[in-house]
Amino acid sequence: MFVTILFGDGKMEMFNLNCKLINFIHHLKERCCLDFKDCVDLIDSSGKVMNLEARQHSVALASSVLVQRQYYVLLRVCRDDAGGRKYVSLLNNYSQSHPELTELLRKLSNPLKDSDRKTRRGQMQRSKNISAKR
Repeated sequence: MFVTILFGDGKMEMFNLNCKLINFIHHLKERCCLDFKDCVDLIDSSGKVMNLEARQHSVALASSVLVQRQYYVLLRVCRDDAGGRKYVSLLNNYSQSHPELTELLRKLSNPLKDSDRKTRRGQMQRSKNISAKR
């Protein structure tokens, strides 16, 4: 059982899923030349983030979270001052090879901004409707 991780300048590495998540994440950081203090995550081809950050100390098998023979893009998880998360792709030039990833990462990194826009848009529409009725 294995997965393929995409990162860097079009690099791909295969990883064994038959190990504990804590070891999988450690090995992932090591083979992808990341600092062990970095928070990382993976995103699959459907846009689902695997939420490895919350499971980084888990002794469950990696195969319980990741799907075998699947391709994942490596992400760095950054925290902002407000406690929000920002996802940064560690696959270089992904906007050319995976253009859908650009918009998806923007939405994942700013979930409140998108919902705030929708809320404000809805409030503006309701106030217009109320004004039109008067």
